[in-house]
Amino acid sequence: MVQNIMNKNIFSSWIVVSSLLACLNLSICEEKHCCSSLLLESDEGVHTQHGDRLGFYAQLGYYGARPAYRQQGGHFFLFYLEDEQHWIDSRYFYGASLFSKLVNEMDGYCLDDHNNWSFYNGSVLTYSEMLTSKCSKIENVCCQEIKLSSSNSEVKTGNHSFYGEESKDSLGDYKAIGMNNGRYIYQKKNHDRFLEYGDRYWLVSSGVGRTSGHIHHPRGSVCPEHIEKEWQISDKNEDGQWVWKEDPELKITCVKQMNDMKPKHVSQKTSPVAQPYTQIDPVEQASSFSAGAVVFGCISMLLLSMMIAFFARRFYRAWGRGSHGKQLLFETMDIE
Repeated sequence: MVQNIMNKNIFSSWIVVSSLLACLNLSICEEKHCCSSLLLESDEGVHTQHGDRLGFYAQLGYYGARPAYRQQGGHFFLFYLEDEQHWIDSRYFYGASLFSKLVNEMDGYCLDDHNNWSFYNGSVLTYSEMLTSKCSKIENVCCQEIKLSSSNSEVKTGNHSFYGEESKDSLGDYKAIGMNNGRYIYQKKNHDRFLEYGDRYWLVSSGVGRTSGHIHHPRGSVCPEHIEKEWQISDKNEDGQWVWKEDPELKITCVKQMNDMKPKHVSQKTSPVAQPYTQIDPVEQASSFSAGAVVFGCISMLLLSMMIAFFARRFYRAWGRGSHGKQLLFETMDIE
């Protein structure tokens, strides 16, 4: 009776061990999921120097055994550099480290695992806690429909209007029509007027890709409605030359935003703040198993259970014949 109880306990222990091994096997096969869309964002200082490298990125395959990204509607790439064991940006292609200006000093599998970004300030790399990469999509951060307005549009001083005809015609309602340099491109309804982010500035002009226009911001942001001050309009000076004139009353407001999600603004205390930092609620990633991992785990569990049952039966028979110690092991494993 005692011997039968011992045999049953031993057999039960083998089953428990097999189950634990199968669970461990599934855990090892668990997939690591990274963001398919990222926002690379910072404060006014980095925008002034490297704003064209910021904005929204979408995953474009893998490089260095990690997800790699390309700026949406832009020319820049983000990828893991295996030789240096950190993430960098590049204007050229995956693997090109020449003229890289942004570096994330961490070797995590996902770019958004940890922010340890530095930017090239003209002479050395400088760490910035405001330079961050995080999971986000542009439709959840920036307005798709905006309005440009100014109370100065009707102001006159003598015979001179504060706004010229072209600048005044550039005010009104705009709607997103695509993306350029990691940001939305907007077009005024029923007009040949476009608001786009160029080489580190926002510009309203009569055609996409132009470098001269009628409304301008010298630094920029990821979303134009986040800019609070320093918008400028085109104007002629006393010599008849076209120059930029600041309009402190020019505002960009949101008319319509996807999912009605309003980003949180964290403005610096020092003024003026032309580009407030946009803080986005983190996107929780639910861990999951791939179909291949589940199938592999089930097959492994089945094979392991069959093997354990086979040797447990041999062990039970050898024990019943009075085998002990090494002899019990040899008979169980069928070793002569």
